[in-house]
Amino acid sequence: MNSARRGAATVEFAITAPIVFLLFFAAFDFCRLSMITHTAEQAAYEGARRGAIPGATALQAQQEAESELARIGIQQASVAVSPSEILSSTERVTVTVRIPLAANGWVSPRVLNNSYITRSCTLTREYVTQD
Repeated sequence: MNSARRGAATVEFAITAPIVFLLFFAAFDFCRLSMITHTAEQAAYEGARRGAIPGATALQAQQEAESELARIGIQQASVAVSPSEILSSTERVTVTVRIPLAANGWVSPRVLNNSYITRSCTLTREYVTQD
């Protein structure tokens, strides 16, 4: 290989390497965002499922959703349970999970600074009685 071609290879590498690394890290971050979205859906479902059981409280539903989020290290998420007090006559329980991407993405926080993933799940309670 002559010295003129060696210089061309260096220039080609300098031009293409940043693009390749950008695509590589973007693929990692899209996988992470997909995992966060799936975890938010699963946490909302598990929380609502816990709240649908007879005798369950809103706090138990919230703790179940938070436990699901903690499994992959989700930080600064908020979990809301509606209604805030589950009675024996409550017909439906809704759990909403909101995850800030700025605290949980690897590369995207610089791009998606004020973005959130929000997922909800509503389930009908078992054995509803009239109080």
